[in-house]
Amino acid sequence: MAASAPDYYKTLGVSRTASQDEIKKAFRKLARTHHPDAGGDEAKFKEINEAYEILSDEKKKALYDQYGTANENQIPWGGQGGGSGFSYEDIFGGGGGNTYTYTSGGGGGGFGGIDWSDILESIRHGEGAFGSDWDFGGSRSQKGQDMSVQLDVTFDEAFNGTTKRVTVRIPGKSESDTIDVKVPAGAREGGRLRFKGRGGPGENGGEAGDLLITTHITEHPYFKRDKADVLVDLPINVAEAALGATIVVPTPDGKKVRVKIPAGTQDGKVLTVKGKGARDIKSKDKEAYGNLKIRVQVNVPTDMNDEQKEAMEAFLAATPEAVRPW
Repeated sequence: MAASAPDYYKTLGVSRTASQDEIKKAFRKLARTHHPDAGGDEAKFKEINEAYEILSDEKKKALYDQYGTANENQIPWGGQGGGSGFSYEDIFGGGGGNTYTYTSGGGGGGFGGIDWSDILESIRHGEGAFGSDWDFGGSRSQKGQDMSVQLDVTFDEAFNGTTKRVTVRIPGKSESDTIDVKVPAGAREGGRLRFKGRGGPGENGGEAGDLLITTHITEHPYFKRDKADVLVDLPINVAEAALGATIVVPTPDGKKVRVKIPAGTQDGKVLTVKGKGARDIKSKDKEAYGNLKIRVQVNVPTDMNDEQKEAMEAFLAATPEAVRPW
């Protein structure tokens, strides 16, 4: 064996008389330990794969044992290989795993420059020997980075829908991208729009990443959103709560609606006006809308004039029943 040739038996930790089953068993154990996904060293993992590729192939093993190399072009008598095959069992599948067969070109050189740890990863994820993103120049193509941008819209813009122009600076591109973003009527807080291929550029021929635009609805003076429902607080005074009243309430579409407050309404009661909320973009029905939910807030006066005090004292005198259970 040439002095500079690697000792594949030592790499796998087996004797020169080891059987194929012993070689395979040693390889699987080492591969699990040194695989990069398990925190192992990638260079060590490649050495293990190279050793197994030679020792698991009877023809290559015989050449290696006799000449210290399995490359027929380096053998003194100059033999030319006609192409050899080797089987590579899926080391992550345990017993009975699938076997994948590759064929190397003449001279036993194999697929120079390809990262075998990535090939194993493709096998493990069911993507085939090389996956769908390898080029055979030895580089793996990679999808570009996805980019995320927050788009601020007003309550009215989200309720009615709008089109906003967004300028995004993509790393790796010399110029900014300008995109017209159509915000649908009924857009929700945290809603996300995806623009395929408008993110960071790919590497080695890989596709570009995506641009993700997340909508953020800025605060309204009195309306709030809960999905397709619109919430609004309605302050009323003590007399309106006790006697009942009819009150005009604004709606999010810019109109108004008359709401009847029943006599004896308690603080926190919620009144519902059906169909006066935002468009429900989660529904297939384009005419589906949420509701307007009106939460009553009974305001107790903190500073009363003489007439108000007199009226309240008269009310107290005319209320003999106890409001407390003790």
